[in-house]
Amino acid sequence: MNWKKTIGFGALIWVIMFAVVSALIGFKVFDLSWAKIVTVLAAGISSYIFAGYARPENSSRALMFGISWVLTGFILDWFISLKFNSLLFYSRTLWAGYVLIFLAPLLRRRKN
Repeated sequence: MNWKKTIGFGALIWVIMFAVVSALIGFKVFDLSWAKIVTVLAAGISSYIFAGYARPENSSRALMFGISWVLTGFILDWFISLKFNSLLFYSRTLWAGYVLIFLAPLLRRRKN
């Protein structure tokens, strides 16, 4: 497993999510239900796209991608995002996004 690529994809997913959430907050619509759905879907779609580039060979490799992407996002959220929102880790939207990020590589594993 190429760890630079794996962690890099996790960081890119985090950057995309940070930009999406920042834009929704900037437009003052983040508190609306549809904006939270868009946020969760953005997490799932971006991780699904990057999983296509990673192309895990099997389920265990796919789970490793999912775990590493979630850990990368969690660490970046802990050190960066938490400064902007002290209640970040109480957000169901955040955890739903993490679940989709974790599961997306399973959908893109290679078929034998």
